[in-house]
Amino acid sequence: MRYVLCAALSLLLLGCGSALTLNQQNLDKVQTDMSQNDVRAILGAPTESKTDPIPIVGGTQTTYTYRNDHSEVVIVFKNDQVKEKHGNFGQ
Repeated sequence: MRYVLCAALSLLLLGCGSALTLNQQNLDKVQTDMSQNDVRAILGAPTESKTDPIPIVGGTQTTYTYRNDHSEVVIVFKNDQVKEKHGNFGQ
């Protein structure tokens, strides 16, 4: 029973911490050529995600959109690497 309670508490705390990742300090850690997994490790799962093929050149383009109460950030990946970052997280 003790292990179940510890596991439940850990999951609860992990869930509470995920909202804290959407801040300017963490966004500043996101750099060009990072992978989608790297960005998720810093900011968590995006609010929205969209993947499309890149015409003629090939590969894929994925757009992550992160929203909080005050702002919106868009991160564009080409072939799983950050190429663009727009917006900021206001206080």
